[in-house]
Amino acid sequence: MAEVADDVGAWERHLCAPFTGRKIICSFELLAAMTHLVGRFRRWGAERPLLIADGRGTGPVPTAEDAEILLVESPRFESLTEHVRARMRSAERLTPDVVAAVERYDPAEDAAWWVSPVGPNTPMLGRPVLGGRPPKQAALEDKLVIDDILDDLGASRPPVAVAAATYDDLMTATDRVRGASGADQVVWSGDATQGVNGGGDYVRWIRSVDHAKDAADFFSRHCAQVRVSPFLEGVPCSIHAIVVPDGVVVLRPMELASLRSAESGRFVYAGMGTSWDPPDADRDAMRELTRGFGIHLQRTEGYRGAFCLDGVLTADGFRLTELNPRFSGGLSRLGRSSPDAHLELVHVNALLGRDLGRAAEQIEADALARVDDSRFVDVMGLSGTVTSTEDLEVAVAAGPGRLEVAQDAVSAIGTVACGPSPLGTFVRLTLSDEVVRVGDRVAPLSVLLLDFCDRMWDTGFGSVLMPPDVRR
Repeated sequence: MAEVADDVGAWERHLCAPFTGRKIICSFELLAAMTHLVGRFRRWGAERPLLIADGRGTGPVPTAEDAEILLVESPRFESLTEHVRARMRSAERLTPDVVAAVERYDPAEDAAWWVSPVGPNTPMLGRPVLGGRPPKQAALEDKLVIDDILDDLGASRPPVAVAAATYDDLMTATDRVRGASGADQVVWSGDATQGVNGGGDYVRWIRSVDHAKDAADFFSRHCAQVRVSPFLEGVPCSIHAIVVPDGVVVLRPMELASLRSAESGRFVYAGMGTSWDPPDADRDAMRELTRGFGIHLQRTEGYRGAFCLDGVLTADGFRLTELNPRFSGGLSRLGRSSPDAHLELVHVNALLGRDLGRAAEQIEADALARVDDSRFVDVMGLSGTVTSTEDLEVAVAAGPGRLEVAQDAVSAIGTVACGPSPLGTFVRLTLSDEVVRVGDRVAPLSVLLLDFCDRMWDTGFGSVLMPPDVRR
C-alpha cells in the first residue's frame, strides 16, 4: 500500500489527506503535462494512478511503471478556445474504452478523478472529482462581468461600452469610448455566449477599418455582445488569489507576455514570469484590489478557491481587463516554483470545504515570501501550424538581436524545444539560471523565441511587438 513520503510535514500531510491511500484517475491532459502530477500523487501517498491522456505532448512522460496509461485520440483544435471548451466537457469524453479502463482500474469505485482546472468538479462514473471548479464559477468567466464588480468596489476603470456584435453597433460604441477616454485605439472583447473563450481568441486590437470589419465579422458569428474599451498601453500582468473560509490569500503580480500583431490586430500569448516587479505602490494597489475582489466574490457568489485578475500596468496604474475564476496556468506555475507553499492543495481543500489547518493570514505570509524568493520565466508559444510530430530540441546562443543555434556548449544560454500539441506546435525556451535577473521582463525573450522558431521551423508566428513599460 502506498504511503506518504517521509519528508512530508504535518501541514502538507493534513492538506494531502484527500489523496492519501486513494486511487486517482487523471484525465484528459497531455501525457507530458501529467509527469509532475504523478510525482505529487506518489508523494501524497496515493495509489498508482490511471492516466487518461490526450496524446503524448512535448517533454518527458510517465512510464508504465509510474502509472496505468490510456492514450486516447485527441481531436485537432483550431483554437485555444476550442481546447478549453473541450476540457470543460469531460463527461462527453467517457467513451467505451475510457469507461472500461476506469472499471478495470477501480472496480470498487473508490477512486477520485483529477481534472483540468477549467473542468467541472461534478462526479463522473459515480466517482468524486478533485480539482476542477464548481460549474457556476464558469459563468463568471465572461469579459462583460468585471465592470459591474469594479463599480461595486469603487475601483478605477476606463470608460467602456457594451455593444451588439454588429459592425455598425460596434463602431458607434467605439466612437463613444474614444470620445470619453481620449484614446485613439480600442480593444473589442467578445462575450461567452457560446462558452468560455481563452488565449486572446476573442480579443481584438482595433487599429484600422480593416481590423474592425474582420473583427465584427468574427464576433457576429460567435458572440451576442462585445465589450469595447480603450487600448491600454503598458505591461500586461496578472495577480492571483485563493478564497478560503476566513479570508483571501493574495499573492504577487506576474508579467504576462501578451505580444501584439500589428498586422492582424491579434494578441499573441507567449509566456509569463515573476522576474519583473512593478513599483511597490502598484504592487500594493494590485493586491488590495485583488483582496477586495475575493471578498466580493465570497460574499455575492459563495466563491471558494482560486481566481486570477488580468490587466495592464498603465501610466496611470493597474487597470483590470478580465477575471479568470479558476486555478489558472499562472497560479499552477507559481505552485511549481514554490512547492512548499502548497497552493494547489490549499485550493483543493478550499473547494472541498475542509479545515485548512492554518489561518488565511499565515498561509498568505508564507506563500508570499516563497514566491518572491523563487522567481521564474516561462517563455513559450502555441502555433496553429503543424511543424513536427516528434520532440525537437536545440541549444541556442545570443546573437545580434536574436537567438541563434549554439555552436558549442560555451556559447549556449539555453535550449529551445519544439513539439506537437493539439493546436499544432508547442515551443518553449529554457534558459540557464544566470541569464535572467530580477527586474528583467519576459516579453523580450518571448519575441526572440517566436522569431527563432519562425526561422528554424517555419512555425508561422509572424512579426510581433512587445508592449512597453510606461509606468517608470
